[in-house]
Amino acid sequence: MGWQPSNVLLHGLVLLTLSLQCFVSATIPSSAKFYTIHWNSSNPIFRIDNTDNIIDVNRNNLKFEYDQVNLICPVYVPGTRDDDMEKYIIYNVSKDEYETCRITNPNPRIIAVCDKPYKLMYFTITFRPFTPQPGGLEFLPGHDYYFISTSTSDDLHRRIGGRCTTHNMKIVFKVWGPGPTSPPPPSVTATRWWSVTSPRTTSTSTTTTTSTQPPTTTTKKAKTYSKHPNEVVKSEELTLGGATAARHVNLLVMCAAVAIGLAMR
Repeated sequence: MGWQPSNVLLHGLVLLTLSLQCFVSATIPSSAKFYTIHWNSSNPIFRIDNTDNIIDVNRNNLKFEYDQVNLICPVYVPGTRDDDMEKYIIYNVSKDEYETCRITNPNPRIIAVCDKPYKLMYFTITFRPFTPQPGGLEFLPGHDYYFISTSTSDDLHRRIGGRCTTHNMKIVFKVWGPGPTSPPPPSVTATRWWSVTSPRTTSTSTTTTTSTQPPTTTTKKAKTYSKHPNEVVKSEELTLGGATAARHVNLLVMCAAVAIGLAMR
């Protein structure tokens, strides 16, 4: 009769295996990034002498990995004067509306409403080309998305100028993706020709033959993305990458645990 391990030893081996599994799962790298933006006029990101308000997202991410941003509204302690509190409505606008700080769309897309200065409020946006919830905002690769706020201290719903003009409160999110595609060049048909010397009344004649090699036509493959209307988004969860690799590692580790348990019987 073979040696039988004790329950303590067997439980220790199982615990060690599970710990290894958790460690491997936690150390799988993810290239998705997370941004936090405080939407108030004192944030240096809105300074006009820099370009910090132009943000590249989803650059060099793995498949199904998407960056996220938290837009945090201004919050104040009770007793703060109304004149010292900032309230905003953040709109998703066109490039022309972004540059002129003038919202001409009668029904602009509202990203966030910061109208409760005594309550901590934030709005999470996930930069993915699809949305799991109705009315969510979709971010297509290769497109730019413009956010502005034209509110003032005495007019929350103002749509012209406001702090977009006085404090440069606007942001551009540039979603990384393939560049603009151009139609393939027309195919060229090569023509062969020979240069023939005219006959001459001399004792020696020379004939020269010249041929040209047809040029190679290269067609660039590109993936086109259809345009979809963007809607309002409030809160979404981050999709972590590396899921496929994690499943493979987890499967190997669990098989190792089963093998150890069978070998110790």
